[in-house]
Amino acid sequence: MKTLIPNRRVHNRRDVLRAFGGAFGAAAMLPTASQAFGQSASSAPSALGVGVLYCGDRADFGFNQAHAEAARALTGLPGLRLEEREHAAGTLAATAEELVGPQNCRVVIVTAAGDALPGLLAQADAHRDTVFLFSGAPLDRDRLPINTGFFEGYLDEAQHISGLVAGYASRAKTIGLVASHPAPDVLRCVNAFALGTRRADSAAALRVAFVGETATPRQVAEAARALADGGADVLAAQLDGARPVCEVAEAHGILCCGLHTDLSAFAPQGFLTGAEWAWEKAYAETVALIAAGKPWKHLRQGGFDQGFVRNTAYGPAVGVEARAHADAARMQLANGNAAVFRGPIQDNTGRTVVGKGKALRGGDAELGRMVWLADGVTEVGR
Repeated sequence: MKTLIPNRRVHNRRDVLRAFGGAFGAAAMLPTASQAFGQSASSAPSALGVGVLYCGDRADFGFNQAHAEAARALTGLPGLRLEEREHAAGTLAATAEELVGPQNCRVVIVTAAGDALPGLLAQADAHRDTVFLFSGAPLDRDRLPINTGFFEGYLDEAQHISGLVAGYASRAKTIGLVASHPAPDVLRCVNAFALGTRRADSAAALRVAFVGETATPRQVAEAARALADGGADVLAAQLDGARPVCEVAEAHGILCCGLHTDLSAFAPQGFLTGAEWAWEKAYAETVALIAAGKPWKHLRQGGFDQGFVRNTAYGPAVGVEARAHADAARMQLANGNAAVFRGPIQDNTGRTVVGKGKALRGGDAELGRMVWLADGVTEVGR
């Protein structure tokens, strides 16, 4: 699928490369510092306006809160004014226009553009003095306004470590995971968790309940309870808000793994670890370069190696052996000596999906086309 920008001037690959002086992921020059601040070279310095658009509640104990924590880190930068807008899903384009116009923001960060991405890219093309930064990978790197940037974190690496810890902790050898929907990015994290589980215990099974993208917290909790009642003694999640999963686990006296941000407070007895985003570094470094009018990367990708993801501190139920194995596995991923998806890997029908000797690393296009569930994973209801 390609992102097209209707009725706006776009740039083909040659234009982009010429403007950037290199590939899309390479460093490119911004407007000068005075242009970034919206002032003339002779005027007095003013605060750089940075707007953040959240697709939901910034205190959702999930995806948006992870970005809100990074936004708070920006307040430590001198000469910066932060403007935050919550629940902008469905009105992203209009809210972005308000930030760029009346609020005079020269950096706009969007946590989840979704279907609004073409319109937001059109706005970026119309407002070349404003930088638009998006969470996620661009759908079409060849046709992008030169004042746009993307952050992509490999959360599957952190989920892999969570799965490994869960595999050590499960006595029933049955782990339940509540997921949104079987899209490639979701399946990637589900399978990464499952592969981690099997590293700890080759006999462990992962049961997945897909609840849909628009599931309410109550529906998520119901799915988690069903998994617990079905024999799972560890619960995990891959959806925007995992708090209900941890609360159900604690109420049932079983263990759990968190997601997106630190959820240990909701399961003080049974919390194991969690897969978290760590956007503070990417936010702060990029905005600081923009403020200084220095070159910046328009595509920043990475996992543990770039410090874009992390695992929540271990809970009391994580044993010494599990900690040591998880720490070693995390270090191998961080230094490039390992890959989550290293063959041979079979799906749950017995078909080989990653051949022996093959490794699919973070930015590999095949990971974005994933349609399978790994060996040992079963979908509840099928």
